[in-house]
Amino acid sequence: MMSTLTKNKYNQLSKEELIQLLEAQDNREKANAGNSFTEASNIKRIISEVLVLLFNEEQQPIEKAMSLLMNFFDADWGYVAIFEKDGRTAYFPCEVMSRWVEVPKENHSELTDETIPWIMKTVKSGRDIVMCSMDDLPPEAEVDKKLLEFQGLKSMLMIPLSFHNRIQGFIGFDSVRVQRSWTSTEMEDLHIIASIFSLIIERKETQANLEESRKHLAELSTKFKQFFNNLPIGVELYDSEGYLIDINEADVRIFGSTRKDLLGVNLFENPAVPKKLLKNVRSGRAFSFPLVYDFSIIQNSSYYPSAFVDQIKYLQVKGISLNDPEFGRVGYLLIISDNTDVQIKAEQTRNNLAILKAVLLSGRSIVGEYSVEEDELYIDPVLNDHSSPNHLFNYLKTHNYLSIQELWNLGRFSEIPTNNMEPLLQVVRGDIDSCSFVCKMFVQEVPTWIRINAQAHKINKDGHPSKVVCYITDITGEKQLEEKLQQARDESRRNELEMQKAREADKLKSTFLANMSHEIRTPLNAIVGFSGIIAEMDNVEEKEEYVKIINKNCDLLLRLITDILDFSKIESGVMDYSLADVNIKEICSEQYKVHSLKVQEGVTMVCDLDALPDKILYTDPKRVTQVISNLLSNAIKFTEQGFITLSYSVREDHVLFEISDTGIGISPAHVEAIFERFTKVNSFRQGTGLGLSICKTIVKALRGEIGVDSTPGKGSKFWFTLPCK
Repeated sequence: MMSTLTKNKYNQLSKEELIQLLEAQDNREKANAGNSFTEASNIKRIISEVLVLLFNEEQQPIEKAMSLLMNFFDADWGYVAIFEKDGRTAYFPCEVMSRWVEVPKENHSELTDETIPWIMKTVKSGRDIVMCSMDDLPPEAEVDKKLLEFQGLKSMLMIPLSFHNRIQGFIGFDSVRVQRSWTSTEMEDLHIIASIFSLIIERKETQANLEESRKHLAELSTKFKQFFNNLPIGVELYDSEGYLIDINEADVRIFGSTRKDLLGVNLFENPAVPKKLLKNVRSGRAFSFPLVYDFSIIQNSSYYPSAFVDQIKYLQVKGISLNDPEFGRVGYLLIISDNTDVQIKAEQTRNNLAILKAVLLSGRSIVGEYSVEEDELYIDPVLNDHSSPNHLFNYLKTHNYLSIQELWNLGRFSEIPTNNMEPLLQVVRGDIDSCSFVCKMFVQEVPTWIRINAQAHKINKDGHPSKVVCYITDITGEKQLEEKLQQARDESRRNELEMQKAREADKLKSTFLANMSHEIRTPLNAIVGFSGIIAEMDNVEEKEEYVKIINKNCDLLLRLITDILDFSKIESGVMDYSLADVNIKEICSEQYKVHSLKVQEGVTMVCDLDALPDKILYTDPKRVTQVISNLLSNAIKFTEQGFITLSYSVREDHVLFEISDTGIGISPAHVEAIFERFTKVNSFRQGTGLGLSICKTIVKALRGEIGVDSTPGKGSKFWFTLPCK
């Protein structure tokens, strides 16, 4: 980027001409408000804040103003330099630096014609220095360049300061982080600010030499008054009680009144300013707040006459309390910026963007604008000029105005919670900015899935929306596709489960058949073998022992065959039950006597028949006997010492049967699956693995429940219930 050396056009102008330029710029800003709201508002803000600091701050006003400007223009080093009387040396009454700056300790507090000859010459000639890069310096600036490189500068801006009708110094802003350029707008703003600094410095110098230049001070005061009156922002001065004692012309225009009508009004009695904000003004601290100023309130209260009737302006108010070291608070200074035009344009832009967003997102949608005050949804035929097979949309296109309730009544809504309308109501109330929900409706008995979206805009002064953009999208196709996909997924999942169950059943049946050939062969071999031996034996005692073995294996074979037959009946659904009145005490007594003869040595079977209550149940005696027999047989099989107990107790609505043992117990891993088909706790023990599964089927068929409590190594307690009725 080429270096820019521009003669400062303000150096040759009088203060009156400068004020006229400021006023002209204000007019240009107003004319171009729609083009750049940010630039207009920013210069107003920075001028306002600089004025407040320079005119009212007692401690280091120039330093504070420069810090504000340095941050505003994103610089790293800001300074004010004043020439000594000899004109060969510049000292720095004010320097502000960011944390990025590492200033060498030598030769930074003053500069001379020897250290920066080219810079001093250029500034004294009244020209700006705009250096975007070190490479922008001309060859004659070789001496200056060495110092600037030593200080680590990447970019630099200097603007001459003119007072007493000659160049008296300059203000500068340096960048050490990155190279940067300066826009024409920024240059224009800095020239204005430099002129303000010139006025302030001139004012301070004049005050310091008041006795010598009283006439000049009077002229400067007149110029400042002109400058005050021609500022593009409103300025108000109040006394300590809050009564308006001075006001500039910009402020008179803002409020549409006259200086005569406004002077004397009390700030703290203004009905258009919330009391909370007035409290902040009284606090004594600097304040800044946006204000929605309603002139209808002013008119109704007769606070002051105004040409603005039933209008609203969007103002930005900044200010400070004015304090005197001897007398304390002496007044208040307020600076008013009128952002109404920009606010209206910005609101219009937001409204257009909201509508555009709705159109872009709508797809197969109907777009409308809902008026909160009129409770009316307007369907713009231009925005919605597209064909649709949707009965609802066709109706809306021919009925441009209708209420939300009328829209709701068009269809019979379903599958939507009653509180799902609450988000829409929240948007209307101003609680939230937008909402979206899905519902299913029936228009002319045709089911339609729609998505309703709402976006608030045109916010009133009370924070509530006056308009809400609504768009209704037909998502029937997507919902139908989702339903079909879900049905397909469900069907696939069911098929997979059925196939898995079939595979598991085939595997279990294969294992069952393989085991049965072994399980049946074992007792048959014992029966056949010992029967042959008995035929050739003469010893009666040995014959009796072998007969016991044959009987035991016959019982085992009979149980195997019975389990297989019952399993077959259960699988085919032909398991038979014969209900009758049964004395359960008799069943338990019989099973106790039968199984007590089968227990091993070291095991005692216990059943206190005398303590058992007599109870008649309407149930299947055969199946109850089968369940008790199976549970007792399992207890005998897995108990080598200790006790086996058979008991029951009568409860309120059922009878609880319990078979306890002190056998090997069941591990937690097997407890959950113990009642499943083909499940065996010990694969080395004889059995089909069907007994407990059959017991579970029988008990459930008799409207009871069955379970087990077991501890490995300590024993098990099997229980089941039967209803009393």
